[in-house]
Amino acid sequence: MSKSQKYDLTIVLPAYNEENNLEKCIRETVKTVNALNVSYEIIIVENGSKDNTFKIAQKLAEEHPFINAAHMDIPNVSGAIRKGYSLAKGNVIVNLDVDLSTDMSHLKELFEYSKEYDIVTGSRYLDKTIVKRTFGRLFLSVIFNRILICGLLGSKLKDNNCGFRALKREIAVDLFREIKDDNFFGLVELMIRAQKKGYKIKEFPVKWKENPRKIGMRRIMNFLTPALKLWLELLINNKSNLMNKKK
Repeated sequence: MSKSQKYDLTIVLPAYNEENNLEKCIRETVKTVNALNVSYEIIIVENGSKDNTFKIAQKLAEEHPFINAAHMDIPNVSGAIRKGYSLAKGNVIVNLDVDLSTDMSHLKELFEYSKEYDIVTGSRYLDKTIVKRTFGRLFLSVIFNRILICGLLGSKLKDNNCGFRALKREIAVDLFREIKDDNFFGLVELMIRAQKKGYKIKEFPVKWKENPRKIGMRRIMNFLTPALKLWLELLINNKSNLMNKKK
């Protein structure tokens, strides 16, 4: 396939310190996508890792013509996704967590829904019986989603931060023009702005297991501060729109 041609699907994999998971993820992804009978590419965005993740990504790119490896100097989650989206040639872009927290059996479902919807996202709240997580993570996640994102920012989605999602490429590019946070909150901001723009979104239950990484106070603040900034921006915009209607 020439550089000017498009793919049916682009898989974007942001990878930070994933030397132990990346090759397994690629094997599982290739096996699953091959069964879909679509043309595709995989973009690994190495996100400022301190281990051998980028060397492994480069090796995989050399071995497989449909894999591209990109590098970020400074770790920032949403920035890595932004870079992957900017490089993507697929009509639909899917992003996954390299640790495969979401069961890959849902990939076909994700792609099929993307034919009808602008954005498709997995949800860990629609069927909690197929989700494995500690009480501490569940508690923080419920507080984050129900109070901060749904309550304060008005999201209608149950799960605003699942790393298993698909977007039409032109919509992904459009949304990232407005996203201001390049850290953890950016992917949530994307879903909020998508709802405000009226894009058609599908949320469906996925089998999901928690990874062992800890969530510290710094990461919590990386969500809280930009969430409050976005709330203030939306509040000002709403008031401005109401004033314009009254004129």
